[in-house]
Amino acid sequence: MKKLFVAFLAFLVVLILKTTAIEPKNDFDCLKAKFSLVSCVGYLTDIVDKPPIACCDAIAGVKSAAPTKADRVAACECLTTVASQFPNLDEARIVSLPKVCGVDIGFPISKQMNCSSIP
Repeated sequence: MKKLFVAFLAFLVVLILKTTAIEPKNDFDCLKAKFSLVSCVGYLTDIVDKPPIACCDAIAGVKSAAPTKADRVAACECLTTVASQFPNLDEARIVSLPKVCGVDIGFPISKQMNCSSIP
Protein backbone atom coordinates (compact mmCIF):
# COMPACT_ATOMS: atom_id res chain seq x y z
CA MET A 1 0.00 0.00 0.00
CA LYS A 2 2.84 2.38 0.86
CA LYS A 3 4.52 1.70 -2.51
CA LEU A 4 1.28 2.45 -4.32
CA PHE A 5 0.92 5.75 -2.47
CA VAL A 6 4.54 6.75 -3.28
CA ALA A 7 4.04 5.82 -6.93
CA PHE A 8 0.81 7.84 -7.08
CA LEU A 9 2.50 10.82 -5.42
CA ALA A 10 5.40 10.62 -7.87
CA PHE A 11 2.91 10.48 -10.75
CA LEU A 12 1.19 13.63 -9.45
CA VAL A 13 4.49 15.49 -9.14
CA VAL A 14 5.46 14.58 -12.71
CA LEU A 15 2.03 15.59 -13.97
CA ILE A 16 2.22 18.96 -12.22
CA LEU A 17 5.74 19.63 -13.49
CA LYS A 18 4.77 18.66 -17.03
CA THR A 19 1.67 20.85 -16.99
CA THR A 20 3.63 23.80 -15.65
CA ALA A 21 6.32 23.34 -18.30
CA ILE A 22 3.76 23.27 -21.12
CA GLU A 23 1.85 26.35 -19.99
CA PRO A 24 3.65 29.46 -21.25
CA LYS A 25 4.22 32.00 -18.54
CA ASN A 26 3.04 35.49 -19.35
CA ASP A 27 4.54 38.31 -17.33
CA PHE A 28 3.61 41.18 -19.65
CA ASP A 29 1.85 43.97 -17.72
CA CYS A 30 -0.71 45.48 -20.09
CA LEU A 31 -1.88 48.13 -17.64
CA LYS A 32 1.67 49.40 -17.17
CA ALA A 33 2.16 49.47 -20.95
CA LYS A 34 -1.09 51.40 -21.44
CA PHE A 35 -0.05 54.06 -18.96
CA SER A 36 3.40 54.45 -20.47
CA LEU A 37 2.05 54.61 -24.05
CA VAL A 38 -0.23 57.57 -23.23
CA SER A 39 2.75 59.73 -24.13
CA CYS A 40 2.43 58.50 -27.74
CA VAL A 41 -1.14 59.70 -28.31
CA GLY A 42 -0.12 63.16 -29.60
CA TYR A 43 2.09 61.61 -32.25
CA LEU A 44 -0.38 58.85 -33.16
CA THR A 45 -3.21 61.36 -33.62
CA ASP A 46 -1.14 63.74 -35.82
CA ILE A 47 -0.98 66.47 -33.17
CA VAL A 48 2.83 66.49 -33.04
CA ASP A 49 5.31 65.71 -35.81
CA LYS A 50 7.54 63.33 -33.88
CA PRO A 51 7.03 61.10 -30.86
CA PRO A 52 8.31 62.50 -27.57
CA ILE A 53 11.20 60.79 -25.80
CA ALA A 54 8.75 59.38 -23.22
CA CYS A 55 6.85 57.65 -26.04
CA CYS A 56 10.00 56.05 -27.45
CA ASP A 57 10.98 55.02 -23.92
CA ALA A 58 7.55 53.38 -23.61
CA ILE A 59 8.12 51.48 -26.88
CA ALA A 60 11.51 50.33 -25.58
CA GLY A 61 9.72 49.32 -22.36
CA VAL A 62 7.32 47.13 -24.34
CA LYS A 63 10.30 45.40 -25.94
CA SER A 64 12.06 44.77 -22.64
CA ALA A 65 8.81 43.60 -21.00
CA ALA A 66 8.21 41.02 -23.72
CA PRO A 67 11.27 38.73 -23.95
CA THR A 68 9.32 35.50 -24.53
CA LYS A 69 6.86 34.51 -27.23
CA ALA A 70 4.04 34.40 -24.67
CA ASP A 71 4.94 37.92 -23.55
CA ARG A 72 5.08 39.19 -27.15
CA VAL A 73 1.66 37.69 -27.87
CA ALA A 74 0.30 39.32 -24.70
CA ALA A 75 1.90 42.63 -25.72
CA CYS A 76 0.39 42.31 -29.18
CA GLU A 77 -3.07 41.63 -27.76
CA CYS A 78 -2.69 44.55 -25.36
CA LEU A 79 -1.61 46.97 -28.10
CA THR A 80 -4.39 45.81 -30.40
CA THR A 81 -6.97 46.40 -27.67
CA VAL A 82 -5.56 49.84 -26.90
CA ALA A 83 -5.50 50.82 -30.59
CA SER A 84 -9.12 49.72 -31.04
CA GLN A 85 -10.17 52.04 -28.20
CA PHE A 86 -8.86 55.09 -30.09
CA PRO A 87 -10.46 55.18 -33.57
CA ASN A 88 -8.69 58.41 -34.54
CA LEU A 89 -5.17 56.94 -34.38
CA ASP A 90 -3.22 57.26 -37.62
CA GLU A 91 -2.54 53.70 -38.85
CA ALA A 92 0.60 54.72 -40.74
CA ARG A 93 2.03 56.27 -37.59
CA ILE A 94 1.16 53.20 -35.53
CA VAL A 95 3.01 50.98 -38.01
CA SER A 96 6.05 53.27 -38.19
CA LEU A 97 6.31 54.12 -34.48
CA PRO A 98 8.92 51.51 -33.53
CA LYS A 99 11.10 52.47 -36.51
CA VAL A 100 10.73 56.21 -35.82
CA CYS A 101 11.78 55.51 -32.22
CA GLY A 102 14.65 53.26 -33.36
CA VAL A 103 13.30 50.27 -31.43
CA ASP A 104 12.68 46.81 -32.88
CA ILE A 105 10.04 45.36 -30.56
CA GLY A 106 10.15 41.96 -32.23
CA PHE A 107 6.82 42.13 -34.04
CA PRO A 108 5.01 44.61 -36.29
CA ILE A 109 2.28 46.75 -34.76
CA SER A 110 -0.95 47.93 -36.35
CA LYS A 111 -4.65 48.20 -35.52
CA GLN A 112 -5.35 44.76 -37.00
CA MET A 113 -2.40 42.69 -35.83
CA ASN A 114 -2.58 38.92 -36.05
CA CYS A 115 -1.21 38.16 -32.62
CA SER A 116 -1.20 34.40 -33.18
CA SER A 117 1.52 34.83 -35.83
CA ILE A 118 3.98 36.57 -33.47
CA PRO A 119 7.40 34.86 -33.55
